[in-house]
Amino acid sequence: MLDDILTEAHRLTHADRNESYGPPIEDYWQVVNTFAVLTGITLTPETAALFMVSVKLARLRHNLEKGIIHKDSLVDAAGYLWVFASIAEARGIYDIK
Repeated sequence: MLDDILTEAHRLTHADRNESYGPPIEDYWQVVNTFAVLTGITLTPETAALFMVSVKLARLRHNLEKGIIHKDSLVDAAGYLWVFASIAEARGIYDIK
């Protein structure tokens, strides 16, 4: 099951996602700009990606209290972590070890 989750996250982040939205760094600059216009709050692309991870973690926590784990939330969380790492790598301002 875990392999299925990671395989699906890889597929989504390396094919469908990029074809639909472009590279994460470009997409998340758009997210940051849109969020700033809507809220007046300025994020970085990295924090925007981590915000999406937090959405998935909150959903997992909510359902965990009910004894349920939704596979799609696990897939999405793994995918958003890849997006975060991709953005960090593209920005080149972090030492990824």
